[in-house]
Amino acid sequence: MLTTKLHLTLRRAVLATLLAASSSLALADPLAYHVEIDTSAFSGAGFLDFAFIAGNSPAPGASATLSNFSGAFGALESQEGSVSGSLPGTLTFGNSGAYNDWFHNVTLGGKFGFNIVFGGDFLNTSGNAGTTFGVGLLDATATSYLGNINGNLLQFELTPLNGGLPASIAGSTYASIASISAVPEASEWMMLTGGLALIGFALRRRQSVTPA
Repeated sequence: MLTTKLHLTLRRAVLATLLAASSSLALADPLAYHVEIDTSAFSGAGFLDFAFIAGNSPAPGASATLSNFSGAFGALESQEGSVSGSLPGTLTFGNSGAYNDWFHNVTLGGKFGFNIVFGGDFLNTSGNAGTTFGVGLLDATATSYLGNINGNLLQFELTPLNGGLPASIAGSTYASIASISAVPEASEWMMLTGGLALIGFALRRRQSVTPA
């Protein structure tokens, strides 16, 4: 009986360690996010403006890859700088240009969504300037912002490695119609799956132990 209790205690300790490790992973800045924009309060034609802009001084290289688009996207209006791809496929932004922008026609009244993954040298190269990724919604005249009259609905601030401070990614929304959620990476899914498997194993073993 004592041996059985020791084995159960050991398994619970291992499980607690794995779950603690997965929790710490979830607290770190992820690289992948899902963005949703709800335009149900508006109607007619409009534009979504995607911009990826580096700081004033030379910024370490950074990239933003957008995919899994949903919503009533129309034709491309204009593109500028280091951006390539097509909708509804994949867009890839770099920060090498002074202004990297993708301006796209949309039909308002529904929801728009996409996934975004960040990467590049900023993650492990020191620098004093970061890069900003922003999304704005404009009316049919392309002169007035919707959702946030002051500009972008949401932004991501990419801050490079700086001395003893690690690189970071901070996402912010500036309108109730926009939301940002983290997309778990493969390593986090594996850790979570492993933890759940250990829980199931421990429960089965516990049920198989009969009282002395």
